[in-house]
Amino acid sequence: MVLVNDRVDIARLAGVGVHVGEEDLPPSAARALLLPGAPVGVSTHDPITARAAFLDRACDYVAFGPIFDSPTKPGRSARGVAALSAVASEKTKPLVAVGGITLDRLDRVLDAGADSAAVIGALHAGGRPEENARALLDRARRRSPAGRIFLVGFMGSGKTAIGRRIAERLGALFVDLDAEIERTSGLTVRAIFEKSGEAAFREREGAFLEGTRGLSNAVVSTGGGSWVSESNRRTIARLGTAVYLDVPFETICARLAGKTDRPLFANISQAALLYAEREAFYRMAPVHVSLTGRESIEESADRVLSAVYDRRELEVPL
Repeated sequence: MVLVNDRVDIARLAGVGVHVGEEDLPPSAARALLLPGAPVGVSTHDPITARAAFLDRACDYVAFGPIFDSPTKPGRSARGVAALSAVASEKTKPLVAVGGITLDRLDRVLDAGADSAAVIGALHAGGRPEENARALLDRARRRSPAGRIFLVGFMGSGKTAIGRRIAERLGALFVDLDAEIERTSGLTVRAIFEKSGEAAFREREGAFLEGTRGLSNAVVSTGGGSWVSESNRRTIARLGTAVYLDVPFETICARLAGKTDRPLFANISQAALLYAEREAFYRMAPVHVSLTGRESIEESADRVLSAVYDRRELEVPL
């Protein structure tokens, strides 16, 4: 979502929303000038004004502050967390806390009832906006665990590396399904295939997937063929959210070059056939994240987390 501060004319030309303050156009006037559906937010600085904004049909959300002393709000004294809590008790629309909010203060304003926080100094601290943005988002995400996230996709798509980083950022447990099967059986996946066949392996895989029921907050890296099994798809759909990591086959080939531990193919031609067979199944996953393969692990984790939490926002109304 993009919002323009104060300037309704620019917001209209850009076809986006606007945020207005007490000295700008009133929300109703701004609404009349904007394109249909463009959001309008308003700044408030006392409980009476905030209450009126909640009742104003032209407002989509209400900002309140400054909560703490802030160099970007000169001349305005801090309202405090107690005042924010009082305003939150009467909210009928999303409430944004504003002013002096840092990473260490984020939990306090969210605990007080704010639905989100606007930050400037915390974002630019130390000249590291990208790193700070991740830290702020992850702090908020940890307050609302995503449950079980199952990463699906072809071998070499980065499920293990990306999944491990996502788990670290969410404070969740990471499970590599193939690694757990190998650890408990004392055999490699390839050896299990050769000894017992694919059907027996899938049965064991299904049991391990079912076992993740005991993990309330986890990121699970599945095997390349896990999602192809209808039984596994039902289990994953029942227990959590499947995320397909869609990486170009050329990138996967480069990553798999020289590897000899894959049970279902011995060369790139066979891998291409297997990929073609499985791709349609992968695309059945409810969350689809396209990656070029040039992203860093951190950037890939960003994409997955955004996709998962954006989907939750659509599913769970405020």
